[in-house]
Amino acid sequence: MIFCGLFFFALRYPQAYSFDNRWLLRLNPVSGILTFIASHRIIAGYAITVPAVVVLTGVFGRIFCGFFCPLGAVVDFSDRFIFRGLRRPERRPPIGLHGLKYILLTGIALAAVAGVLFPLFFDPLSIFSRFLTVFIYPLPALAGNLVAPLTAVLDSTRTPPMLPLFYGGIGIGLLFFAVLAGGLWDRRFWCQYICPTGAFLGLLSRFTLFRRVADANACSECTACAKICPTRAIPEKDFRRTSGAECILCGQCIPTAKSCTRFGFAGHRRGDTVGPDFGKRHLIGGAAASVLLLPLIKANAMSRRDNTGRLIRPPGALPEEIFNARCLACGQCMKVCPTNAIQPCGFDDGFERWSTPKIVPRIGACEEKCHICGSVCPTGALRVLPYDEKRFAKLGTAVVDKHRCLAWSQNKECLVCQEVCPYHAIDPKMAMTTRGMFRVPDVYEDLCMGCGQCEKECPIGDTAAIVVFKFGENRIVTGPYLTAEQKKEIIDRRNRDFSSVNDSASLPEEGSAPSVKSPAPATGSAGASTGDE
Repeated sequence: MIFCGLFFFALRYPQAYSFDNRWLLRLNPVSGILTFIASHRIIAGYAITVPAVVVLTGVFGRIFCGFFCPLGAVVDFSDRFIFRGLRRPERRPPIGLHGLKYILLTGIALAAVAGVLFPLFFDPLSIFSRFLTVFIYPLPALAGNLVAPLTAVLDSTRTPPMLPLFYGGIGIGLLFFAVLAGGLWDRRFWCQYICPTGAFLGLLSRFTLFRRVADANACSECTACAKICPTRAIPEKDFRRTSGAECILCGQCIPTAKSCTRFGFAGHRRGDTVGPDFGKRHLIGGAAASVLLLPLIKANAMSRRDNTGRLIRPPGALPEEIFNARCLACGQCMKVCPTNAIQPCGFDDGFERWSTPKIVPRIGACEEKCHICGSVCPTGALRVLPYDEKRFAKLGTAVVDKHRCLAWSQNKECLVCQEVCPYHAIDPKMAMTTRGMFRVPDVYEDLCMGCGQCEKECPIGDTAAIVVFKFGENRIVTGPYLTAEQKKEIIDRRNRDFSSVNDSASLPEEGSAPSVKSPAPATGSAGASTGDE
């Protein structure tokens, strides 16, 4: 409830500027440890949460899984109210499959050593956050749009809410429901057999201080506690013992066992606990999985370069290799984006990049004064940029397709891109087209920040006549994007060019020779376009 409440009411624009939601995703110590291994950089935000959760786990066991994990709560709900009548005892997996999660943990740890964080999609917090963003978050707005025709009859001035939609919603929804569908075979199927976070916390819980204690003198050997345990932490053949690696402190064994079972601080005696099902075979299995998985990811040419030039990362994104080693694909930046511009990558963007964020300008533009996405990124894959720095974070460059542009190809008056550009990077000029001299849009590469406002507002119905490509992007780890002198020069040019655009006398008459512009500064060149002159 806390996770969902913060997601819907605090993780949104503009509340996320003032309320830090990042600590919630940082509660998973596996995320912090593996991002550190993969990116070779310490993330300051995890410096407090990771030791805190590790210490709590050493004292209380898997308290995170039993009381804090939102995915575990949803799995519990579905097990009880959806799949309870569909489970059959004969379909219950053998308890030896508990070792599968240790194989997965070993595999993703070795992949992180190679700089690959893709397997961290098994992170329960990221899965739940991504599902809420891509699948659940659009539903209220969709409902509002469905009733909009009815409300318009009563109030003609009311406009329907913006409908946030995301690519890959069906795939992410199916992945989430596949997690829940494990309830057909066993309770807490995900937590018992798959979750690598549970495996890590289980290893830390081997000698937990707060644990289940069984009173041998009061025990009637009814085995009710072993039967009701949702994680099979109590062996049916030795129900006085407890597996600290599997116990999530749910307390369901207490009402059935009456006075023979309690939870409390107790010293460890030989035979009281069962160790985690983790051995050499799991290390070997995890290593083999990594050996098979890494070539599948690294052999993909898309992991090295973007062949389309359209993979535009949000502002403040770190260089691509570091970004991929840090991004959890949690979807937080997509949720807070006020224009719905940030979308999840598909497999066509590269296997390693699946569900990581990118900007799709045709859906929404990156607002000039908005820099909220970096404020919600839990791993620092997106830098926290103040406005004075964000407006110089170049995402890409707009390019005019002369074969599709109404002005270039048909000599029709259209300067929509110039009118909506917030950086004054597009000016009209007189140029020779296929039909003679005409006033057409011209892009200054050094002034363009690649926000995509021009592409979004282009009146061409399908593919826009002006498209943002990522060439010229500026992505750095630390420090300012430009020097103070470069920033001042850019600002002066924007103001000067904007004033000249508004001065109608500065534009030549149609049919006259085009005016010659002053050369662009050394930071870029003017006139980004495609096609023949």
